[in-house]
Amino acid sequence: MIYPWHKTQWQHINQLLEADRLPHGMLLVGNQGLGKFDFAIAMANAVLCQQPLSDHQACGRCKACQLLAAETHPDFHHLAPKAAATSKSKNPVLSIRIDDIRALCEKLNQTSLYGGYRVAIIEQAEYMTISAANSLLKTLEEPGQNVLLILTTSRPHRLPVTIRSRCQLLRFSVPEESTALDWLNSRQPSQTTDQQLRQALKYAGGAPLSALTQLDQAEHQEILSEAMTASISGKNSLEYAAKLAKFAKINTLEGMISWASDLSRIFACGPDTSIINEQYRSKLQALANKANKQRLYRFHEQLNFNLQHSSIAVNEQLLWENLLLSWDNI
Repeated sequence: MIYPWHKTQWQHINQLLEADRLPHGMLLVGNQGLGKFDFAIAMANAVLCQQPLSDHQACGRCKACQLLAAETHPDFHHLAPKAAATSKSKNPVLSIRIDDIRALCEKLNQTSLYGGYRVAIIEQAEYMTISAANSLLKTLEEPGQNVLLILTTSRPHRLPVTIRSRCQLLRFSVPEESTALDWLNSRQPSQTTDQQLRQALKYAGGAPLSALTQLDQAEHQEILSEAMTASISGKNSLEYAAKLAKFAKINTLEGMISWASDLSRIFACGPDTSIINEQYRSKLQALANKANKQRLYRFHEQLNFNLQHSSIAVNEQLLWENLLLSWDNI
């Protein structure tokens, strides 16, 4: 799917296809929630379609498009992070392993059954293990004729330089707020207020698809907000650790970062500065009045460390207890 904020990127792909200069490897980079995977699917459909439209988008009607819609096209392959087969954890560590990459490369080395492109999408490519990334290098270096590898990532720094250097970069940016709000309005019930949409967009860092998810995750936001304001409200924040363990670790870490960032902004720019958690401004101001800047900076470092190592399995209840204690002691 091509979203309204993808126009520039699709124009670039259209020009490459017109000039017959589509590279064999492309790296789609941008914040989570900008629709990079949907764009990658649109690219795959475009090169596999037998009767593409004038702007090279897939026709949606030919035999190839029908097979793609049914997820049965023999020349299209998709890899995404998954848990180990032996994992029994409720929140397992996700990764893309060397066996997955080897199997993918073997398929790409086979002859196309439709006489055209062979396409593979590696979603969230930063989850490749080092051995998996090294295994992919040979195919990126010697891909064979009419092979297209599309990698998507929101954390390109976690990909080896050798992988990044062998792909053409296509960057996705946060759209204008008006564009994002128009799109969100078209997909939300009429009772959703403009204020709710704007707040969801703030939580999502301006990414429309993440904002849509935020609107569906009101329970998570409520529990996190109660945990982060517990010390001001006279409650015990540790009581929320078990509740937070029900939700995705990365979402909670990113939510905590928004609170720490708001507190930093109030410190640096005063009580009227723009913040993400606007409805909790008074409580954030109360926290700022008693907080210590050095402890706040150390809390930021804790959050960033855990975000960078989010793929490592930990006891999440203990993680949230530790972070909430640090937040309460700022």
